[in-house]
Amino acid sequence: MLLRGRVLFEKNITRVNGAEPLWRNVLNTYRRFQSDEVAGARVRAAWRDAVVETVTGDEGHFQLRLESHIANDALPALWREVTLTLPESGASAAAHVIVPTADAAFAVISDIDDTVVLTNATSLAGMVRSVIRNAASRLPFEGVADLYRALHAERNPLFYVSSSPWNLYELLHDFMNLNGIPHGPMFLQDWGIDEATLLMASHEQHKLANIETLLDYYPDLPFLLIGDSGQHDPEIYLRIMQSHPGRVRAAFIRDVTPDARDQAVARIIDEAEIAGGEMIYVRDSASAMAHARRLGLIS
Repeated sequence: MLLRGRVLFEKNITRVNGAEPLWRNVLNTYRRFQSDEVAGARVRAAWRDAVVETVTGDEGHFQLRLESHIANDALPALWREVTLTLPESGASAAAHVIVPTADAAFAVISDIDDTVVLTNATSLAGMVRSVIRNAASRLPFEGVADLYRALHAERNPLFYVSSSPWNLYELLHDFMNLNGIPHGPMFLQDWGIDEATLLMASHEQHKLANIETLLDYYPDLPFLLIGDSGQHDPEIYLRIMQSHPGRVRAAFIRDVTPDARDQAVARIIDEAEIAGGEMIYVRDSASAMAHARRLGLIS
């Protein structure tokens, strides 16, 4: 099991399930982005007979691998719960790691902004308004929860690859809880001011690298890609289809842009067909559901 995490000082961010005053949303947003990372912290992870330690980096991130020598035959569940502790402070947490079972038919890799949640990622003002909303006031696209539950079917893993910052992790987690959207590991982005992490500078590289990681980590699973036309999902998914022939069952692109962009996406769809892949432009979740049935991805 590959496990990623981050160690931060507690900021007492409000976890909500309803409307909050604007001032509190702004305060919580400030606390999220003014995170105090704990560098050099020793982290211990334990699951069954496997115990591994590592040390956090400058931004508080850590990554480790756990491998149990106890047979997994009696573990049909999709999720494993790993115990995390900081030996020096005694702080602890539970990490949830997805492990696809033998009956998984495929895996889903989905974008988040303007694919699952209404964000207006192509508009700076829209992005700002979205960032200061809490989990309860963010709006999912109509029917997206039903679509993702049907694709998930309690056996097919979902992974979320997005250029949203890690600072929004708990907000996105709560949003999915509140709206009945199946959970999956999130691969978010480290927003910063150094050359390597300048805001949005590595959007395509970030998404390409993480999708490549998932395809390599699960070589026996075909994948369904879901994104939107607002940024560069069609271009990114086309490159994946070209570099990994036969691995992508289909790519669904939600139409959220004007006609000029639609023409560019239509050309990318033609290129995907030449590459042997199927990229499908969908206007809503109902259309995506119909295509998923046609492709045999859901019953």
